[in-house]
Amino acid sequence: MSGACMMTTLHRLLNRHRLSVSLHHASLSTRRLASSRYHSILDYICPMSSATFPRRLLHTSRTLCGFDSDEFLKEIDFKPSSVSRDNAFVTKELSKLRGKKKMPPQQNSVDIDVHSGMNLVEISQKANLDLHKVWRIVSSSEEFSKIRSEKFKINDEELLLKVCQALNVNGMIEGRSADKQEILPQKNLTPRPPVITIMGHIDHGKTTLLGALRKSNLVDLEFGGITQHIGAFSVKTSTGSHITFLDTPGHAAFAAMRERGALVTDIIVLVVSADDGVMPQTIESIEYAQKYDVPLVIAINKIDRPNADVERTLNSLLEHGIQTELNGGDIPAVPISALMGENLSELQDTIAVLAEILDLRSDLNAEVQGHVIESKMDPKVGLVATVLVQEGTLKVGTILIAGESIAKVKKMVDEYGQSVKSILPSFCAEVHGWKTLPEAGDQVLEVKNMKKAQERIALLSREKKMADQEQDELHSLDLKRREEHKEIMKTLYRIKQNNYWKYINAKQKVIQYGYLPSTLGEYYLPIILKADVYGSIEALLGIFSKFDSHLCELRVVHHEVGPVNEADINLAESLNAEVFCFNVPVPADQATSAEKKNVVIKQHNVIYSLIDDLRKSGNSRIPPTTEENIKGEADVLEVFEYKFKNGKRMVAGCRCTEGSLLSKLDYKVLRNGEEVFSGKLDSLKHHRDEVNMIEAGKDCGVLVNDPDFLFEVGDMLVCFENKTVQKTLDWAPG
Repeated sequence: MSGACMMTTLHRLLNRHRLSVSLHHASLSTRRLASSRYHSILDYICPMSSATFPRRLLHTSRTLCGFDSDEFLKEIDFKPSSVSRDNAFVTKELSKLRGKKKMPPQQNSVDIDVHSGMNLVEISQKANLDLHKVWRIVSSSEEFSKIRSEKFKINDEELLLKVCQALNVNGMIEGRSADKQEILPQKNLTPRPPVITIMGHIDHGKTTLLGALRKSNLVDLEFGGITQHIGAFSVKTSTGSHITFLDTPGHAAFAAMRERGALVTDIIVLVVSADDGVMPQTIESIEYAQKYDVPLVIAINKIDRPNADVERTLNSLLEHGIQTELNGGDIPAVPISALMGENLSELQDTIAVLAEILDLRSDLNAEVQGHVIESKMDPKVGLVATVLVQEGTLKVGTILIAGESIAKVKKMVDEYGQSVKSILPSFCAEVHGWKTLPEAGDQVLEVKNMKKAQERIALLSREKKMADQEQDELHSLDLKRREEHKEIMKTLYRIKQNNYWKYINAKQKVIQYGYLPSTLGEYYLPIILKADVYGSIEALLGIFSKFDSHLCELRVVHHEVGPVNEADINLAESLNAEVFCFNVPVPADQATSAEKKNVVIKQHNVIYSLIDDLRKSGNSRIPPTTEENIKGEADVLEVFEYKFKNGKRMVAGCRCTEGSLLSKLDYKVLRNGEEVFSGKLDSLKHHRDEVNMIEAGKDCGVLVNDPDFLFEVGDMLVCFENKTVQKTLDWAPG
């Protein structure tokens, strides 16, 4: 086929694609409501089950004439569906490109049972599909970017159903099929409030804005400007509608929690300080919004400050692909002062208008679906999880599963501390009745009865056990590798003590072959970590994973949500560990017990102070070391016998070549690079005079305190003093 003909065909396809993309953009609310994914070129031009083009072909600007059409066709997975005018066109054109090869027959979709934790290998086997084709379809879609390999376990059931849809397979989960996840008739759907996440860099005024929006002073609940974990609350606007806010922290350590907020939100309000501009967490939040296709509203805060510059802030946003309505784009932006309350009503109106455009709806009668926003162990009421409802109506008595946790809802408490009987979509409540504590981010699903719940949990437990076994095997291999690495690094460390340049050369060779462990050392600090909520545990463990020092190894021997208990004290005593508490109290009985058992407990409300204290504890585990401080060197030029009162002794005639020789310090003799003597001097003479010091360039006679030691010409005499040094950790996590 000629290059010109090939270009004509491809242009037809691309023109139809552009038209479909335009129509697609015009129906934003429907697309978001259905949570449908972006389709490939052929999905838009004809109703096919699957046809995927590589992204590199869609975004190239090169001339396509003369390229190998067979290679192009290898990149396309084509399965024709029902016969139509568009189908006939595509079939005809692709047949030409294939040299008029016969098209494969239509394959009807199959029904398969799927469950959380399945991978692509299992799906392909159940659906009798070629694994190579399955992986090619999944890996070519950005929507499935989380699926990193054919054996990656897909725990998100909604994502699992979308994979089935992409493969033209009807996936069945607990009586639900992929077909049932499509758009429900409008008559069955009820408008719901938007779920808003406020994101922003630390100290850009995020919490002040939240406090102003719900007219309560949340700032006093923060320590050091850091919101310690995600909260959720709803506000009523002037028009009577509701808006639900998720509060995600702005500190770098809480990136996972902030991303969790992006996964369950409808709109992101990005707070940017007018006097500070775009900062690292600002960029991170923008990337999350783009990654998950969440609309943005920009709140340019602190416009009341003298050095505020709104235009500069808008330009810095533009540099990162955010063009707001204030500078000719389509992203809403509102200059505000959260502290002074300026333009807050305008910000709320902007959010309300955008939510109305999105036309957010849900089915009140569907089975409950949602996500755990946060979880904790309350000493007074037990296990509690904050749940955001996304579908259905959550009522007291409902049986829920989240991860491997089961709950029969005993009680629900809203943000005002009031008990409620039901929670509608887009609202949050603290749910009581969990048998075990779910993790923040777990998907919440309603099940019909406790038997069904236990069956699901048992299945998940078996899968987790298998995954843990695989992980243990990998961990064993990793430990072996780390031990090998540690030995290499110890050797490097010894080389460094003797000769720095040899150390540099040796290290370069080690790096070349990939042997460079993250930790090394004979000393370690075991710690027990207790925190208020799972999100704090998650964030702190992320920080600890960056602990990288050859002097002292950090070992988290146990971590748990809740206050310190007697088991923690006993474990710490047996392991000589320290207990670090973050936002949790230490009961008086446990404090007394710890004091009796000499267990160190450290309490913190600010993450920075915890890091500093952890560094101090690590330093305390490193014993002082002795280092040689070389003062001078001399070459032995002659050896002669000298008669003393108590007998004859061998004296070395030396010349000081470096530094100074001091009679009171320590000495060693090196012969061919090896140490043959270490001790003190009995005598240091210049000509016939006893002296305390010989400077460089002068000759001297040396008598050591070992009468049996014999010098040889060519020996090197080294004068040194031993210095006690307390080394400190070189750990500075980001």
